[in-house]
Amino acid sequence: MRGSLFLFCLFLLFLGGCERKEQAAAPSQTAPQAQQPAVARQPWAPTEPVMVELPPGALPTWAKFAQQKPALVLLSHDPLLRPIPEELRERARMIAAQGDAQDLDRHGSILRPEPLILSSQTVSAALSADFFSKIYWVFPSKVGAEQLELERFRQQTIETGFLTPEESQQITLENGTYSGLVRGIPFSAIHYAQLPRIDEPLVLHIDLSFFRGLYDNEIRTPLYDLIHQTANSLRAGGWQPLATTLSWSTLEGDLSLDTRFVLSNLGQILQNPALLDQSMPRSWELRAEALYAADMFSESKKLELYREAAHLAPEDPTVIYDLFQVHLFSRQLDKALIALDEAVERDPGYGAAYLGLVEIALVDGNLPAALRLLEKAQAVFPLNPFIAMHQADLYLQLGEAAKAEALLSPLRELPWSHVYHAEVPALIDDMLSAARNPSPEPSDD
Repeated sequence: MRGSLFLFCLFLLFLGGCERKEQAAAPSQTAPQAQQPAVARQPWAPTEPVMVELPPGALPTWAKFAQQKPALVLLSHDPLLRPIPEELRERARMIAAQGDAQDLDRHGSILRPEPLILSSQTVSAALSADFFSKIYWVFPSKVGAEQLELERFRQQTIETGFLTPEESQQITLENGTYSGLVRGIPFSAIHYAQLPRIDEPLVLHIDLSFFRGLYDNEIRTPLYDLIHQTANSLRAGGWQPLATTLSWSTLEGDLSLDTRFVLSNLGQILQNPALLDQSMPRSWELRAEALYAADMFSESKKLELYREAAHLAPEDPTVIYDLFQVHLFSRQLDKALIALDEAVERDPGYGAAYLGLVEIALVDGNLPAALRLLEKAQAVFPLNPFIAMHQADLYLQLGEAAKAEALLSPLRELPWSHVYHAEVPALIDDMLSAARNPSPEPSDD
């Protein structure tokens, strides 16, 4: 039983990645990479983006402008319009309209006992709270706008549930833009190369997944080229957002921590648009060279470049995380952990890397090291109960039943969602039973 408990806990720990992969994705056709057109440079006012871990974390910022009923411009791999289960809709509407950052942290992730708004449901929650007058979803695509297919898009919207069959049939396609209504308000899904000029009040949100939909590798689509192309397109659009929010979306495991720097650096460009008209910071250039070296199978060159970047920008958490990877690749685990601790101190989102190190420790059969790493992860993510479940399972494997029970008893009292985590209370009961009635040690006779 204990082996199966471990696997189930591990499954739950990374469940968020599975949840997002089922969402409505950007229209996908097979064709050569479409080239981003050149854009005219225009004056662009600096903006201070609000950085959040997951899309639901942006809701308190959006709520501040609800009375103005702006448009939402969303750059993301999917439109975040998955329907909220009917039994949760009113509570989700209330928390979207009135919740603060702490409320969304408690109820805005699948890695919580009582999720109310998943990442894939963020825009649905905003619409239920009457935040926006119009939705512009800018989707990434590896085909040109002229190659989009209306019927395929209609079918995708029905399969994923973000449009009803009736709404889907009303969708039209013209000049790279799908247009129609979603839940009674105007909705446009726009090819990323066809950004319109929008003069009405708007809120801008960019999710890291947007870049996943454009990226192939560092040879064909270098990440820093994509960052600059995106920023230049936003500048050319002439938009003046009431607010700009950015979500990393690495917390639930669907997007790699290795790409977290993309959104961090884009945020710096938004704060200082002059970066578009001058050479990149040297640490960025070195990372770009390191990424290219990795794709050219030159690991030694990559490691050398990351070390140089860490020397130039010793306080930058994205650079420190790169240094962590250097040490990890070299199997210098003590140095890797020191670097990771420093990165997490500056950017707690990197704490998810502790869970990756747990897996290395388990492969090596080092359960005590895995427990120490889980303790570090728990300190960074105290609201994630699945970390404590994982700890309890390891204590059971080590025969330390009292420690397992001390972790499990308070977990059993949490308000577990019957929609998303209906099986968890019974699982905890099984683990508690194993802790309170340990199997006798096998005899040596």
